[in-house]
Amino acid sequence: MKLPTNINRRFFLIAITSFAASTVFASCSSPQNNSAVNTNVNPSATTAANTTTTPAKEKIKVGVTPVPAGEILEFVKKNLAPEAGLDIEIVTFNDFVQNNTALKDGVIDANYFQHIPFMEDYGKKHNFEMYAFTPQIHLNPVGLFSKKYKSLKDVPNKALVTIPDDPSNAHRALKVLESSGLIKLKENVRPASPKDIVENPKNIQIKEIPGAQAIPSLPDVDLAGVTGNWIVQAGLKTDKDALALETAKDPIYAVTVTTLKGKETDPRVQKLYKLLRDDKVKQFIRDKYQGAVIPIP
Repeated sequence: MKLPTNINRRFFLIAITSFAASTVFASCSSPQNNSAVNTNVNPSATTAANTTTTPAKEKIKVGVTPVPAGEILEFVKKNLAPEAGLDIEIVTFNDFVQNNTALKDGVIDANYFQHIPFMEDYGKKHNFEMYAFTPQIHLNPVGLFSKKYKSLKDVPNKALVTIPDDPSNAHRALKVLESSGLIKLKENVRPASPKDIVENPKNIQIKEIPGAQAIPSLPDVDLAGVTGNWIVQAGLKTDKDALALETAKDPIYAVTVTTLKGKETDPRVQKLYKLLRDDKVKQFIRDKYQGAVIPIP
């Protein structure tokens, strides 16, 4: 049966409209699906990019005495370590024995408080090897101090004088006593001990004590040979309060970074040493300690 012309025309228009609608929906569906795929992929790509640009910091545990080593390392931790990607955990010890024991036992990765002669002597006595980085970081000069006298000329006969009880620092204190004219030592003896005194015109009485006891016992003695770290910690001024002072001519007694033998290639320890040798650290030492602590060039 032949349909009227107007119905044919209506049917044709409906067909065209339906086809156009289908085409539109098909066109919209494809980009939406692609977008969904991209949404799933992009976060992973972003995360990977972020991981690459912000690597985790390397952590290192370092033993120090409070002053000046602890203060110097705190400066490094706050001002230099973040940019270098090093996370420094500072572990403070108030005596030398605990600091090296912690290193031997693996409690800390490195320490920063001792000079090479002390390290070598300690290692021999306690049967383990350490490694010291050179050039060193700073010198704590040994000085002669007194609460009773303003000049070495006033030190009386048979005066009681204390010096550190470890061989290397005892040697340093004795050399300052010698350069001050109070005693004379055998030539070419290193480390020297009180037994090596060959001249003692004032017959001074020398007593060896732990370094940490030097300041607390200062009011009870006539004179004390004290290393710079204890002087700074006590708030004394080496350039003003010392009656005599060790020179910086012999850098062997300068303090440096120490670790167990075999661990000196650890990238964290090497990075720590490099930061402590930075010129900004040297300037910090000069500004803060005014000669009581001396940076090593």
